Amino acid sequence: MSKGITQLTKKIMHLIFPASKPVIKDNTFFVWEPCSKSHSEVVPGYVKYLLDLGYHVSVLVTPDRIKEGLFSRFQHPNISINKMSQKAIHKYFKTSNLSEASGLMVTTVGKLCDDIHFDECYSHFATDIDKKKLFFVEHEAKYAVDAGTWRNDLIILRKLNYKGAQGTVVNPHYFGDVKITPKNKDVTNFITVGAVSLKKKNSEFIINAVARLHELGYRNFKVTVVGKGSLKGLPKELHRYFDIKGRLPFDKMYDELEKADFLLTSYDTRLENHVRYNESGTSGNFQLVYGFCKPCIILRSFGPINEFDDTNSILYDKDEDYYMAMEKGIKMTSDKYAEMQKSLKKVADNLYDTSLENLRRLING
Repeated sequence: MSKGITQLTKKIMHLIFPASKPVIKDNTFFVWEPCSKSHSEVVPGYVKYLLDLGYHVSVLVTPDRIKEGLFSRFQHPNISINKMSQKAIHKYFKTSNLSEASGLMVTTVGKLCDDIHFDECYSHFATDIDKKKLFFVEHEAKYAVDAGTWRNDLIILRKLNYKGAQGTVVNPHYFGDVKITPKNKDVTNFITVGAVSLKKKNSEFIINAVARLHELGYRNFKVTVVGKGSLKGLPKELHRYFDIKGRLPFDKMYDELEKADFLLTSYDTRLENHVRYNESGTSGNFQLVYGFCKPCIILRSFGPINEFDDTNSILYDKDEDYYMAMEKGIKMTSDKYAEMQKSLKKVADNLYDTSLENLRRLING
C-alpha cells in the first residue's frame, strides 16, 4: 500500500513541480526545440542521427508536442524525453556550462536570435559555456546571407541555392517505425498538409485540378487535407473529393500519411514565400515525402534541389498542368508506384547517410 501511495505522490508532485533539470547520463547530447508551436517535427530526425553516432539523447521540447505524439512511432532505450517548460529549459541552460554533456543541438536557432546576429544566441547560455558544444539549426538563410553574417557551421535542412551560401546539411526525415504502404487499389488518396481555402492563391491549383478531373469523369480519388480548410463557396459536386481533417496531433497525422498515396504541393513561383523553398529555405513537406516514402506532385523547377525527378515524383511544368499530374497519379499502376517508391527511398537513404557523416564531422570539429 505504501509503495502505491509513493508512486501516486510522485506523479502529483511532478504535476505541481515540473522538472527543473533534464536527464543526463554518460555521453548525453541535448536536443532542444525552443519554438513552442512549430518546427518540432524535425526533432525525431535529429535525435536519430545522434543515436546513430552513439550518444544518449536528452530531448527538450514543449510538453504539449510530446502529448501530441511526436515520438509515438519512435522508442529507444537511449532517448530521454524531458517534461520541462520552455521557461525551465531557458533557466537551466542559463546556469549550466554543459560540462556534464557532450553537446547541445538547438533545432530552431531563430528563436534565440533574429536570424542575423547569431552571436546573440550565446546570451541564452551560461557565460562559461563551451561554445564548441553548441550546434545551431537555421531554417532560413536569406536574412543572414543578405546581411553578410551567415556561418557555414550552421546546420541546414537542405543544400542552399542562394548567392553561393553553404552550410552543413543534416536533413531530419526520420519519424520512427512508420509503415511504407502500397498504392490504394480503389480510391487514389492525395494528401496535403496545410490549410486549403478559396482565399489562398496556391489552393486554387488543387481546387481547379479537382474540378477539371470531375469534368473528365474521374470519381476514384480524394484529397485528404491535414490542416484547416473550408469548402464554403466550392461547388457542391466537388465536396465529395475533399476530406478535411483539421489540425491533427502528430500520431494522427502519421496515420493519415501512411494511408495516402501522393503528397500534394502547390508552389507558386510568383509568391516570395514559396520561392524560398527553392533557394534559401525548405518545407516540412519534403521531410514527409522522404520519411514516409510518398511520391509528391511538384512543380518541375522545384525538383532538382530536392532530388525529385520523373523516377520518384510526378512533376508538372505549368500551373494549368496540375490536373494532369493528379490524373497521372490516379492512373498509375501499383507496380509503377512501387518502382517510384523504391527510387524515392534510395534518395532518402543516400540523404540520410550524407547527413549522418556531415553531422559527425561537424561535432568532431
